[in-house]
Amino acid sequence: MSAPDESSLEVPPPRALSAGGLLSLLVYQCAFLLFALLYSPVLLWRLAFDQRYRRGLSERLGLSPKTSDGRPVVWVHAVSVGELKAAGQLIEGLVTQHSDHEVVISCTTPTGRALARQVHPSLRSMYYPLDFGPFPWLAIRRVRPAVVLLVELEYWPNFLFCAARRRVPVAVVNGRISERSFRGYRRIRGLSPPFGAISRFCMQDESYRKRLSMLGVPAARIFVTGNMKYDAVRVGRTPARAQALANWLRADGSAVVVCGSTHGDEEAMLLDALADARARLARPIRVVLAPRHPERAHAVSEVIAQHGLRALAWSTCASLPVLGPSDAVLVDTIGHLEAFYAAADVAFVGGSLVPRGGQNMLEPAALGRAVVFGPHTSNFRNDVELLLGAGAAIQVGAASDLGRTFCDLLQDPRRREDLGARAVSLIQRNQGATARTMGLVAPLLATRRRSGGTREGGPGASASPTSVPAGTRQNEP
Repeated sequence: MSAPDESSLEVPPPRALSAGGLLSLLVYQCAFLLFALLYSPVLLWRLAFDQRYRRGLSERLGLSPKTSDGRPVVWVHAVSVGELKAAGQLIEGLVTQHSDHEVVISCTTPTGRALARQVHPSLRSMYYPLDFGPFPWLAIRRVRPAVVLLVELEYWPNFLFCAARRRVPVAVVNGRISERSFRGYRRIRGLSPPFGAISRFCMQDESYRKRLSMLGVPAARIFVTGNMKYDAVRVGRTPARAQALANWLRADGSAVVVCGSTHGDEEAMLLDALADARARLARPIRVVLAPRHPERAHAVSEVIAQHGLRALAWSTCASLPVLGPSDAVLVDTIGHLEAFYAAADVAFVGGSLVPRGGQNMLEPAALGRAVVFGPHTSNFRNDVELLLGAGAAIQVGAASDLGRTFCDLLQDPRRREDLGARAVSLIQRNQGATARTMGLVAPLLATRRRSGGTREGGPGASASPTSVPAGTRQNEP
């Protein structure tokens, strides 16, 4: 795929809601309120006992930090860690190629917000507002975005309505629409998100484009750009601490298995499988567990203890203490998983032994690791198909298969190397989505410069979408 010619792309303006759309929004707001009331005990508990939620409360209620330096703002919203990492190269490109704009990042989860501050310390970051009542409106008025970029699957109706009212162009980047979401939108066709408020959809593949078209999105607004995750991962670059970690973990001759982004119940399954692999291999195996949500670290440490091992929290290992034969490393802080993956002999990607849809397996694959995951990978369907089709990863059908799989890989270095080399080659062939996305986003920024920034608009103020010249839509990678 090649990037489109920016000069040939007219920008469809956002469309305000029709009377039916306004009625749908009212029903949505009522449903949101009902859900909030039912969820309030959990929310109050978190506010009382988790200070991260208290710190972000004002921003979630729309009191976002105001724009300070007068430049037009590009608001990039990434739900959590995975979306933020996928958008990493795009954010860097916006900063370097459009320095006349300020880039602001929002996230929904505390882990995403923490990573945004860590990876992009020079940029303003904040929590995304709750999609209820006046909160999105307040946030948009305070941030005053010239353009909003939503990463992957963020179609919040109230926010989109408020953006359309203020005539703020919105684009979906690295977009996807799962089969489950698609079926849900078709069942409630009249209550689906106001897709007309989105000027441009940059989708990961052709299947997602087709689903949007079947939901009534005009073809002129949809482009297939590929998956930016392939650009965001490191290929041929080893994280700085990886060698030191490898030497530390292997000091007693242990093989190293890193289990990343694990969810509840998976840690016990993995520790059982590794015990089986130790018995088969007759060699010590060092396990590293990195739960998807670091706040679960205490619960995971208890599971480790139940399996006769001692949990050594990574947050206490600044000096890399000598590891004993029964020590299991527990990564209880964000931002370190990539370095541990690079130090592994085998990398297991979590969220796949339980029905959570899987987690990002491209990160360890790009590092040339032998990658293993379970049967539940619906969130990464395309990645899994590509990896398995290229013979670049191993998928087990059940947790009971893991012990033998770990054993086979750990005693066969040539197979591990072959899996890693195939994975790196595959990822390199699928890179380039960020450049194509930048080419489609740039006209939105230029349009806002010509129009003089954000203006207040009413429900009927927007024009109907203009068409994009034929031949500019991208093909599937």
